[in-house]
Amino acid sequence: MNSFLKELRDAIKFFLEHGYSSEESLIMWTERLRNATEDKVGGDDFYRYVSRRLTAAYDLEVGRERALKRHPGVSRFTLHYLEPKLRAELDRRIMASADLIKLNRTQAVDRTIQRFSGWATSIPPITSISPGLSASSRSGVVTTSQHIAKSARQIDFEQRRVMVDQTHKLIANIDNIIATDGGAIAAVWHSHWRQPNYDYREPHKDRDLKTYAIRGNWALKKGFMKVGPAGYLDEITQPGEEVFCRCYLTYIYNVRSLPDEMKTEKWRKFIEGNKSVGRRSANFETIKNGG
Repeated sequence: MNSFLKELRDAIKFFLEHGYSSEESLIMWTERLRNATEDKVGGDDFYRYVSRRLTAAYDLEVGRERALKRHPGVSRFTLHYLEPKLRAELDRRIMASADLIKLNRTQAVDRTIQRFSGWATSIPPITSISPGLSASSRSGVVTTSQHIAKSARQIDFEQRRVMVDQTHKLIANIDNIIATDGGAIAAVWHSHWRQPNYDYREPHKDRDLKTYAIRGNWALKKGFMKVGPAGYLDEITQPGEEVFCRCYLTYIYNVRSLPDEMKTEKWRKFIEGNKSVGRRSANFETIKNGG
């Protein structure tokens, strides 16, 4: 955005010195502003920028297996087996993110140019007869021009924020694919509300460390678990679904790891039965060996 900012500063300087004297001068400057963005950033540039950022996140989560920390019990073999699905999700997210960033940037530039046009046309022409702005009016106009320039500088910042958000969405979708194919039975919500200066959502803070059942899982079907106080995972918004949400889930794949209130009596009897079989087998081995 450096070329755009330079053109914007030059345009502001021009109208502060000459005022708005003709439509032709305004058209010339707005065209120069638009060309400063279009010449520097094309569709391929957005795609390469997004691809580089998201692929780096993907390599960390899948290639270096960091995702497995949120999926205790899932093997490396399972993660590698799912790579075609995970890679397809990466490709889909790259295309969607590139389109979103390009759209947001175009809209932000359009808003800045629109504000500039409104500001420029409010300045009377400066001629030998008309002195243009009075001293009192000039300070207000200069302040407005500074706000316009500041909003232009925010465009790159907003692009980086969107990229961070899209990265979290990619990671959340990777987790969802692993959990679905891996047979997760529940998930524990984790919020960053304890992090200083983090702008958390109150509902997300309330979900922190609560365990949500995954609807239709094998443990529910066998009657080994029941839905806990938090309810089903599909009844709430998912991590990364809302804008700039950085929450995440850790997944549970076995009944033993569930909170006690989510284990059923059938499960407890099943475990006790297995213990009894184990004790009988141990006694049999002792007798067989002359113990």
